[in-house]
Amino acid sequence: MRRTLAIAIATAFGAASSSSVAVILNPRGTGQVLIYPYYTVNHQQTLVSIVNTQEFQKALKVRFREGYDGREVASFNLYLGGYDTWVGAVFDTSGDGSGGAAIATNDSSCTVPQFDATFFPSGAKVLAFSNKNYSQGEYGMPTGTDSGPTGLDRTREGFIEVIEMGVIFGGSTDTQNCTQIVNAWTPGGYWTANPKVDLEHPLGGLYGAAGIVDVAQGTLYAYDATAIDGFSDLIQHTAPGDAKPNLGTAVTDSEADIATAYVPIGNAMIKADYPASTRGVDAVSAVLMADTLYNEFNVEAGLGAATDWLITFPTMRFYVDPAIVGTMAGHYLPPFEETFGGGLLNGVVQDPGVSCMNVTPSIFDRDGAAPQGHGCGILCPADGPVLCDTTAIISFGEVSYSAALGSNLLLQAPLFPIPAGGYSPLPPAGHFQLGFSDIGQQELRPALNGMIFHGVPAIGFAATNYINANVTPGVLSNYSAVYPHRASASCTNSTTPQSACQ
Repeated sequence: MRRTLAIAIATAFGAASSSSVAVILNPRGTGQVLIYPYYTVNHQQTLVSIVNTQEFQKALKVRFREGYDGREVASFNLYLGGYDTWVGAVFDTSGDGSGGAAIATNDSSCTVPQFDATFFPSGAKVLAFSNKNYSQGEYGMPTGTDSGPTGLDRTREGFIEVIEMGVIFGGSTDTQNCTQIVNAWTPGGYWTANPKVDLEHPLGGLYGAAGIVDVAQGTLYAYDATAIDGFSDLIQHTAPGDAKPNLGTAVTDSEADIATAYVPIGNAMIKADYPASTRGVDAVSAVLMADTLYNEFNVEAGLGAATDWLITFPTMRFYVDPAIVGTMAGHYLPPFEETFGGGLLNGVVQDPGVSCMNVTPSIFDRDGAAPQGHGCGILCPADGPVLCDTTAIISFGEVSYSAALGSNLLLQAPLFPIPAGGYSPLPPAGHFQLGFSDIGQQELRPALNGMIFHGVPAIGFAATNYINANVTPGVLSNYSAVYPHRASASCTNSTTPQSACQ
């Protein structure tokens, strides 16, 4: 049996190494990397699943990042068997909604570190989230106070990334033997000495989903993880707690130190090459780039409707985190526009707790008519609407709170101030689009072959809930739905700036 499996794996590796490898956003939903744009424990739990569709055993890095600056709040190595599925639930550890998050599981798949089995009498195992990566040290340090909140409550919302580190094969490692795997990472263990033992490069085939459930309200917002394939041609197996692999370690031709991305623009697939050792993250950003996001909304009072847009910028920290780019105001990198916290001026943080960018909102009713006035967020500087932080919430209707998701993150709302000539009210339902068109800024750095993608790397969804109080006397029904954002992308070539990419 092991000989047959080894032959199958060798055949798969040979096929993979002989074909062209590139980072792509897989429309079929499987890949080497999964990004879940939102988790929350605000009066809710978030259910998470990770599925291995292949017969090969996998080593995965699972990481939770908070929604302000994308700092890590929890991570673990997950070892899946062939065709294996892992499930967990992110929950609130406090009784009053002010504490941190944790993830619980009753799954038998092996994790390192192992979860705490004493938290629940039922036997479910728990890994508590931590604030250690944003509460220790000074501004600009990897674990320093980046000017955002420093408490455990910051762990309550954010996003999730899963990265395949490699395929496990050979006689000495078995994902069904968790004791063996844990021992392999102890001092003197074989993975401590050499993490590549019994591994080959990733093959993909992962998919996942999440569901944000509010038991008391009877709502469930379910969505699929965004899948990125072709992320790495290398084994990137690291110890639990290691900061790598991450979304910045993409490499598709390790011999040439290249990370290639294929990005669909119109009816063409555009190839862009980046130096993997210094700009591998740009290959991931390229496949996530959007110059405009599109989706619907509904806040009709007669339907008890509420809509929140959830937008996450998964690679944003690589361009704005002061611990990565530097502490001064101008140290941010495009396509973003502000160092997180605004950077230091005379030793003082200029814009605590945020990294904002200009946006262009447009709203239309169902007949395509736009209201008079200028779209603007609740926090609206003189130069126009902005969107801030790694995970952003836009709540529709004239509300000052997140009506659908119950988010505590910095809230934006498409309010329209009254112009001098009067205004027409916002439509209760229709179509909204959010543009990222700050020319010269909201564009990715040129690829080695000159390609420049416009916009920002963004994913997310619209969450809409309807309340029906007329089902039967005394019965209140909720109907909840999630609609992934649609997007457009654009590109020019730096060698011929007026020309579209080809």
